[in-house]
Amino acid sequence: MKTIMVIPTYWGRDSETGWQMGDAIYDHPTPIDQDGTLARTLESLKIIKNKDFELIILVAVTTPELIDEAYQRAKEIVTKKCPSVKTYLIGDNQLQAAKNIYQKQSNLNTDLLSLRGYSNVRNICLYTAYIMEADTAVLIDDDEVFEDPEFMDKAEEFIGGRLYGQTVDGVAGYYLNRKNEYYDDVEIEPWMTFWNRFGSKTRAFDKIIGSEPRLKKTPFAFGGLMVIHRNLFSIVPFDPEMTRGEDIDYLINAKMFGFNFFLDNKLAIKHLPPRKHHAVWKRLRQDIYRFFYEKAKIESQEERPNMIEIEPEDFDPYPGEFMKKDLEDKVTKTNLILALDYLTENKVENAKGAIKNIYISKYDAVPSKNVFKEYLKTQKKWRNLLNFAREEFYELRQIFTQSQLCPEESTNKEVLKDSTEIKNLKLKELEIFQKLNYEEKEALMKISETKTFEPDDLVIKHGEPDNTLYIILSGRAKITEYNENKNENQEEVVLAEMKSGDFFGLTSLISKTNNIYRGDVKAIEPLVLISFPRQKIINFFHKYHKSSVDLLLYFIEKLNDHLNIVAELYTESQIKSQDIQSAINEDLES
Repeated sequence: MKTIMVIPTYWGRDSETGWQMGDAIYDHPTPIDQDGTLARTLESLKIIKNKDFELIILVAVTTPELIDEAYQRAKEIVTKKCPSVKTYLIGDNQLQAAKNIYQKQSNLNTDLLSLRGYSNVRNICLYTAYIMEADTAVLIDDDEVFEDPEFMDKAEEFIGGRLYGQTVDGVAGYYLNRKNEYYDDVEIEPWMTFWNRFGSKTRAFDKIIGSEPRLKKTPFAFGGLMVIHRNLFSIVPFDPEMTRGEDIDYLINAKMFGFNFFLDNKLAIKHLPPRKHHAVWKRLRQDIYRFFYEKAKIESQEERPNMIEIEPEDFDPYPGEFMKKDLEDKVTKTNLILALDYLTENKVENAKGAIKNIYISKYDAVPSKNVFKEYLKTQKKWRNLLNFAREEFYELRQIFTQSQLCPEESTNKEVLKDSTEIKNLKLKELEIFQKLNYEEKEALMKISETKTFEPDDLVIKHGEPDNTLYIILSGRAKITEYNENKNENQEEVVLAEMKSGDFFGLTSLISKTNNIYRGDVKAIEPLVLISFPRQKIINFFHKYHKSSVDLLLYFIEKLNDHLNIVAELYTESQIKSQDIQSAINEDLES
C-alpha cells in the first residue's frame, strides 16, 4: 500500500499590508515576509519511525500576486528542512500545467483544479495523491506538530480494511491543544449562549474520542488529520461551495455515497495554530453560510440508486445541532448578543457586521439552488477529471514528479545500474537459465535488454502492444486494472504483485501479434527488468529445438500459476463488492 501525506501551506500579503478585499480568507495565512509554521511541522516529522511514505506540500495564496514569491519562500523552507522522505512542492504553476493538458486534449471542466479556498485546496490534496498513485492520502495542516513516533503506523493500521463487516474508507484523528487535551482551546463568552458550538463539540468529543472502542463511526472530522482511502477519494470530492467546515461536510458527502468514516482515538496530532486575525463576526458569518448550506444539502436530497438519505440527527450532537429547523433562531439571538458586546466596547463597525449577519441569514445564506443536485454535478466533474487522468497518467504525473525537492533516503535500497555486468550475473542466477548450456545462455542474453525504473514508474500502460516477455531481476512491481463501468466506482484492482525472478508478458509467446495489455504494470520499488521481444524469442526457439521444449513447458507452468492467482484475486474482489453492496442495502432498508 502506497501512502502519501499532503500538507497545504497558506501564504498572504506582507504583515504590514495584511488582508485586502478580494483576497481568499484563511484562518491564519503566513505573511510573505515571515517564516510561519511550516518549518516547525517539517522538523517534527523526524520523530516518526515509519518513513515508508511520500510527502506533497501544496502552496496556496490569498492573492494571485503572490504565486511565485510564495512558492519560492516555501521552497527555501522545504529545502532547508528537507524531510527524509521523497518530497514534492506543488503550487499554482504546476496545477496550471496539468490544466493545460486537459485543455489541449479534452473539453472537460477543470474548475475543480484550483488552490483557492479550503475545499478546493483539500481537493488538490486528493488529486495530487491520486496522480501520484497513492492508495491512501493522509491530510495534515502546516500548523501541527508530530509527537507520536508511531503516527504513520496508526494512520495506516485500519484504512482500507473491514470493521464489523463494514469497509474502513476514511479514518479521522483528532487535535491535542497546548494542554494535551482534545477540547477546543477557547474561552466561553456571552455571545455563545445560543451558539453553543463549543459545548456541542465537547459532548461529541467526549462521546467519540474519550470512550471505547478505539474505532467508532464519527459525525465529525478534522481537516488537518484525515486518512482517506483511494476508493473513497476517487469518488467523493470536497464540496467547493463550502467556505468553512469542509472536513465535516466531506463526511456528509461520503455517507451519502455509502462510504464509512471512523475516528481512531489513538491517532492524534498537536495543533498549535497562530492567533486568528479576523473579527468574530466575520468567522461567525462563514459558519452561518456553512450551516445553512449543509442544512439545505440534507433537506434537498432525493432518492438515488446506491446512495443513502441522511438526517441531521445522524451527526448529533455536533454538527447535527446546527443543521436543524431552529438554525435561523440561533443566528438571530447570537448576533444580537454579539452586537451588544461590541457596542459596550464602542466597536460600532463590528456591531454593524454582527447585525448584518442576521440579515444575511434571512436573505442570502439560504442557497437559491438545489444544493444536493449541484453537488452531484460536482461529483460527476470530479469523476470525469480522474477518469481523464487515468488516460493521461504519464504526462500529468511527470508534471508533479518534476517538482521533487528532497530525494528519498536510499538506506537499504539497491542502487540501480543499467550495465551488462549486472544483467549477465542476474540472468545466470535465474531458474530457467539452469536448463541451458553456455552457448544457449549467451544467445539468450544477446537478445535481451536491461531496463530500470524508479518506484511508481509506469512500466507498461494498458493498451500497449503485448509483444515482449519481461523478467524481474530485482525489485517489485504490480499489475493493476480499473473497473471500466462508468456508473460504478473507478476502483483500482491489483491483479498481482511480482518480485525478483517473476515473469510478466508470458501471453506474448502464445498470443497474436496485435494483442494489447489489459492493465498497467507499475514499479513498487526500484526495479530492474530484462526484456525479450517476442519475435527474437521465437527465433531462438527455431535455432535451439531441444532446449526450447523445456523452456516452453516452464513458461506454460508459470502462466498457469499467474492465471490461478488472478482467478483468486478476482473472486476476492467479487466477494468484497457483494459485501459492500449488502451493507449499503442493509442501511437503506433500516
